[in-house]
Amino acid sequence: MPNLAVWIVAVSFWFVAAAATARAQGQASISGIVSDETGTAIPAASVEIKNQETGAIRSVVAGIDGRYEAPLLPVGNYEVSGEKTGFEQAKAVVTLVLGESANINLTLPVAQLQQVVQVEESAIAVSATTTDISGLVGEQQVKGLPLNGRSYDQLLTLNPGVVNYSSQRAGGVGASNSVVGNMFSVSGRRPQENLFLLNGVEFTSASEINNTPGGTSGQLLGVDAVREFSVVTDTYGAEYGKRPGAQVNIVTASGTNQLHGSVYEFLRNKCARCPELFR
Repeated sequence: MPNLAVWIVAVSFWFVAAAATARAQGQASISGIVSDETGTAIPAASVEIKNQETGAIRSVVAGIDGRYEAPLLPVGNYEVSGEKTGFEQAKAVVTLVLGESANINLTLPVAQLQQVVQVEESAIAVSATTTDISGLVGEQQVKGLPLNGRSYDQLLTLNPGVVNYSSQRAGGVGASNSVVGNMFSVSGRRPQENLFLLNGVEFTSASEINNTPGGTSGQLLGVDAVREFSVVTDTYGAEYGKRPGAQVNIVTASGTNQLHGSVYEFLRNKCARCPELFR
């Protein structure tokens, strides 16, 4: 019985750890050190991380070494503020992109007058914490670039080493080398070796055999629902795997506190070979 209890606890821990790892694939994190103007760490400082799009707030407390960490944050714009009794408040603004681990250090001046120090932080283009080769296709590109059919996966070719392989497919749906969606060869690997993750969960849609998601129209629709995605290749971390090709990590838009929307139009040009359909 004691061995059974230990086994149950171990299996439960494995499921929790696996779920946390899968969820982390579609999110980001913020960490840093809270210190004074001399560089001395300020222990037990309060750090508040506010999502400027949704108003959600994450509150953490720095350790005895002044370090703080806020993992599993959705992508978006954040305001990070730190405070401690006897010190002035400091703020930083940062935009988190998919898979980013932002390092935001806060310096709290000794309290004199009621002042707020605000530092503008921009998203880094190169990750300094991992060895992944990752190309990010941001929200502005997903929403702004013209697409034939509004299939956002066509933007995969914005990354180096990605080739649209759809014209080479053959056979019926479900057969070898054929899928209902677009096919991409990344770093010379077969299109079937890519893995698509939607908010950290494996996503194959209708193409269960060949693993490339796609709809009945032959396109992967939903530009309005996608915020951004990244294409991780070659030497990626342990949180990815299962297939040796690219790890396409897609994050959906979470919405904001402001009402907004979009309008689009489908235009089908006249078919010269079948004029009777357009009389």
